[in-house]
Amino acid sequence: MTVSDSRLLLFDDNIRSIGGHFLELATLLMEGASELGYTTRLATHQSFDGFDAVDAKIQIERGFRARRMIHWSLGVDGRSKVRRGIDGANIGGSKWQNAWQNLRDPLSRPDRRPAVMLERWSADFLELLRRWDATGHDTLLINTADDFVMLALARALKQLPADDPLTIHIVFHFAVFDSQTSLSQRQQFGDQVNDAMKQMGPHHIHLHATTASLSKQLGEVGVVANAIPYPTRYRAPRFRNSDSQRYKIVLAGTPRAEKGRSVIPAMLSKIHAPHLASGRYQMSMQMPAKRWKRMIPKSMQATYERTLAAKTSTTEPITDSYFEITSSDMPAEKYHQWLDTADVGLFLYDASRYVARCSGVLLEMFIRGVPVVVPDHCWLADQVRAAGGNGSVGYIYESIDQIPGLLDQMHHQYEAIRWRARHHGMAIAKRHRGTNTLIQMGIRPAGSISYKQAA
Repeated sequence: MTVSDSRLLLFDDNIRSIGGHFLELATLLMEGASELGYTTRLATHQSFDGFDAVDAKIQIERGFRARRMIHWSLGVDGRSKVRRGIDGANIGGSKWQNAWQNLRDPLSRPDRRPAVMLERWSADFLELLRRWDATGHDTLLINTADDFVMLALARALKQLPADDPLTIHIVFHFAVFDSQTSLSQRQQFGDQVNDAMKQMGPHHIHLHATTASLSKQLGEVGVVANAIPYPTRYRAPRFRNSDSQRYKIVLAGTPRAEKGRSVIPAMLSKIHAPHLASGRYQMSMQMPAKRWKRMIPKSMQATYERTLAAKTSTTEPITDSYFEITSSDMPAEKYHQWLDTADVGLFLYDASRYVARCSGVLLEMFIRGVPVVVPDHCWLADQVRAAGGNGSVGYIYESIDQIPGLLDQMHHQYEAIRWRARHHGMAIAKRHRGTNTLIQMGIRPAGSISYKQAA
């Protein structure tokens, strides 16, 4: 096999639109793989239709029918309470837990039932391997996995011949447990993953975690996973326009439960008078066209609506409003151009959901040298502490009640914090390159001796 024949095949059933971190993660890994000499291909969910927003050089195939496999995970982001086999049947938990889960499973829509999702995912994975003529010479990468996806993969691999074992790298991204997770559920998570691993022989399986804290969590439940740096895209730090009277706060990401959707109204109310109406700051956020009234306080809705009306009637930037509203589903380049305009990155994330889960948006702010405000007791706060702590590259809050005061401090100390943030961004740029992420996985430049031996 020549170097030009080396392929990295990525699979992610979560990619259904151009928004979110899933497509961006896949794109960054494919760009890194190309730099290492690989030809790449990407399999997405069948509903993906954002081809016009993706580089035409990226080969994409819609392959998966199953949607939101994480729903049945035993981890923090899932709803399952018992361990399952590769057929979806309950094989763990107490007699009461199994009985309750057996009653609950049939109440799900037919296409969301565990057995159906496992069967569809594994069948679609096998069909993609067939269409792509995948062999042991290829490197396969499951872009965003969890314990339930592991069952589906094990189910698929048991149907392949053993004489041409595959090399598969599997990336874990979501937290295994939080303070509310029982010891029984934690152990069942580990047992579910390890049971699936045992059924994947003789294939070469490599597990990775996108944070050191997630790798540690996996280790505590008996799963060995290598910690890797989550990749991010380099952007040269931007110097502020000194003529601007306002600092722009960017609240990036479509409002979701884990990203603090429920606290947005209270946060906006707290900073409205001292920071927004006063002209100190502008709030820029991604917001869906519908249901925005749930998140915008009534006292601010008239300003919000005027901002929306002005946005639809002109192509000129709107500078006289303390709101800036952007689409919740932007093409990658437009999204990154928007982040380039940030002066402050605000994160309202649920700390319990991000206790061991990384935030690509935080890295995107770091890479630009943008000061941040993040919640405590989670991975985001760990990164600010690692950069020097409170006042270094941003601030850490315990409660959203502290955000107005922290924005006061930010306003007075902004240039010093921004200077430190820009220097920190240089270290982030080196560590979180897509090529470095792949190398930390053990995926070496195509054709190298070390790679051939590892495969």
